[in-house]
Amino acid sequence: MLSMRGSRVSTQQEQPMTVNVRPATQDDLQILLEFEQAIIDAERLFDDTIRDGFDVNYYDLEGLIASPEAEVVVAELDSEIIGSGFAKIEPSESYLKHDQHSYLGFMYVIPKHRGKGVNGKIVEVLEAWSASRGVNEMKLEVYADNITARKAYEKSGYNSLILTMRKGLLPKTKNDL
Repeated sequence: MLSMRGSRVSTQQEQPMTVNVRPATQDDLQILLEFEQAIIDAERLFDDTIRDGFDVNYYDLEGLIASPEAEVVVAELDSEIIGSGFAKIEPSESYLKHDQHSYLGFMYVIPKHRGKGVNGKIVEVLEAWSASRGVNEMKLEVYADNITARKAYEKSGYNSLILTMRKGLLPKTKNDL
């Protein structure tokens, strides 16, 4: 298990803070489910096809925590969980040079700690976990209009490859004619 124990994260206006990134446990599940709902709520601003309500889930967090092919981590500050993320080893498309990659997901930092390098520390730990398992390619998805998130990932060395496009086809009614 890899950890960024004692990592120093500093801001321009505040004293440096010590953020600990550690593997998540089943005991963390309640806060992780809350983070998932916060991610879904935020992403509804970018994607009007996400169903309304609280019965929407992106991840099987319990399964990811238990999986040997995934690493779910939490970032803590003074024993408070302030962020999360996971890396999951997946097979790559057969036409690529690499057989497998790690998919980054569930990247979340509570609003009052954003912009302080917490996401970067989470990414570092997940990249190290992936590399320790022989993975040399990382992938993630981010909404094209989520400029803040895109900049955070670019700061960690990620770049855009493919833009997925969509178009909704609404059924025509007599009023539309």
